[in-house]
Amino acid sequence: MRLARVGVSVLWRGIKWAFLALTIGSACVALLLVLQAGNAKQLHIESPDGAKSQQARVDAPLIIERKAGKMIWRLKAQKAEQELKGSMHLLDPELELFSEDGKRIPITGREAWFNPLSKAIHFKGDVVAHYDEWVLYSEDVSYDHAADTVLIPGDFRIEGKLTKARGRGMTVWRVDHHVRIEEAAWIEDRHPNQMGLKP
Repeated sequence: MRLARVGVSVLWRGIKWAFLALTIGSACVALLLVLQAGNAKQLHIESPDGAKSQQARVDAPLIIERKAGKMIWRLKAQKAEQELKGSMHLLDPELELFSEDGKRIPITGREAWFNPLSKAIHFKGDVVAHYDEWVLYSEDVSYDHAADTVLIPGDFRIEGKLTKARGRGMTVWRVDHHVRIEEAAWIEDRHPNQMGLKP
């Protein structure tokens, strides 16, 4: 009888140790899996000496802005990278602005930066915008969502079938197509009933 009690006691002690070992082993495996999953999703962090910055990459992003059921603008690109400051860096971007009557006004460039909070879009390098028969060329074009305007702070040129223009500093309002040129405006108009050159 006493031997049976000792045997049961040893058995229970063995079961307790087995469960304790199983619990600790399960916790270690769970911790290992969590750490591996965290490392797999970890973004690269760029050090100041030239390693990669923290970025999330997206292929063929598409961002659409609507108001009261109407399309205001649509932004797409070949690739996008989320930057540390919060902006998205876009490669081969295209912004399509839509006028109140639904006319499409595409703007393209080499690269752009999109701020998800302000919804501002800044194009840099070989920027081209099409509107009706006119094509606008510049190196620096921004769309200010809050003011609903296209801003060209630097030099630009415009070419149409019968009109050419160039200048520096231009603001265009999307809704009413109002245009303001800041300085150095030069316009050549080749319409038959026009004088030809206007300063």
